[in-house]
Amino acid sequence: MTVSLHHCEDVAEHAQRLSGWQQEYDQIEAGHFSGDIVDVSGHEIRLFRESGNLGLSHLMHFPESQWHLVLPIHWPSHSLFQTEAINVLPHCKEFRGVAPANYDLLVVSIDRHRYEWLERDGHRLRRLEAPASLLADVKAQWQAMTDYLLASREAPSPALQRTFSRQLEEGVELLMGDASRSPRLDDTCYRTRRYIVDRCHALAREKPDDPPSIMSLCNRLKISRRTLQYSFQVETGLSPVHYLRALRLNAVRRSLLQDPSQGIADAAARQGFFHQSYFSREYRRLFQEPPSTTLRRLQAL
Repeated sequence: MTVSLHHCEDVAEHAQRLSGWQQEYDQIEAGHFSGDIVDVSGHEIRLFRESGNLGLSHLMHFPESQWHLVLPIHWPSHSLFQTEAINVLPHCKEFRGVAPANYDLLVVSIDRHRYEWLERDGHRLRRLEAPASLLADVKAQWQAMTDYLLASREAPSPALQRTFSRQLEEGVELLMGDASRSPRLDDTCYRTRRYIVDRCHALAREKPDDPPSIMSLCNRLKISRRTLQYSFQVETGLSPVHYLRALRLNAVRRSLLQDPSQGIADAAARQGFFHQSYFSREYRRLFQEPPSTTLRRLQAL
């Protein structure tokens, strides 16, 4: 068994801490980010726990050799994941979603050769029903395990590692043995809203220096402004203007992280921010620090 612990104060760094997963996170809620990851890998089973204090938009490419089961500890939202079910991530090239503030997730990865019945509708996000008491017991056990690792901040003894490995294996067997083999799929309404947000996200990234207007997005998707507004509000908790602007501000921050030697004005212009006082004000509002402070911190590393 191997155990890795990570605490991050920057959302871009947080996204890079899970080995084997290619992730891009965008902070969409104003504030100072703080997140933790506990990563426990055993024989054919991997468990990690991820938590963060602010709302995020995430784009994920996860290992295709495994199924990934999401068991939320705290998910203060009614979209994407259900707290009273086993959520099965789809087998796809990329997965987009929005995590609400103060999210706390357990994710267990199992080799795809196990539970072959999961292949059915594998390209879709699905939910498996399990007895409520059993699901609560397994989640509580895994939460206690990761709580202990977070508190101790050191590698567990060999005896404790064996105990944790057994708990992982037994927990997975119990859940999957009693889970319904007729998973529930997303309803059409959810898929439509999610599609609208995802398409707008993709269209905004096509020409970052010339971001599309709200009306042009409505015309491209052949929807009304009201439908666009409602889809973003339900799926992200933000208006389309605030959400898409946050994506561009995050792109500037990632660019500075990748190349701290560049000028702030140049990095901002590549994301369509040509009015520097406006850019600086919005950057400070979202990240609670001016871009110059971000750049100085990065250059000092």
